[in-house]
Amino acid sequence: MERQDGQTPPTSTYTAQAIREAVEADMERLLVPWMVGRSPNYTIDQATKHTIATGYWMDQELTRIGANDADRRTQCWKFNRHSRTYDIFETAAECMNEALQGTVEQNRRGHRRWG
Repeated sequence: MERQDGQTPPTSTYTAQAIREAVEADMERLLVPWMVGRSPNYTIDQATKHTIATGYWMDQELTRIGANDADRRTQCWKFNRHSRTYDIFETAAECMNEALQGTVEQNRRGHRRWG
């Protein structure tokens, strides 16, 4: 897969630990868009900070590695669905590695629980 700028993306895979370190190192910058419009006294717990910052990091990283817009949106949606149930860093690593390998599931049909 070639990026839009003509460079090839990294061939190494993402790990949960590497993503955790990258997110924690840049936590304040990643949370800025989410904090817009909230009062200065507004505080959130650490788990929420990690979830939100990881989502923003993943969106930026998918753009950086050259994922097309459909793959980027699909992987961000997958992260948002699975991060509520599974470890957020493991989920982010899985989503990022799928994008690197070109195995992003497209045309996913949501299931309905009622009739």
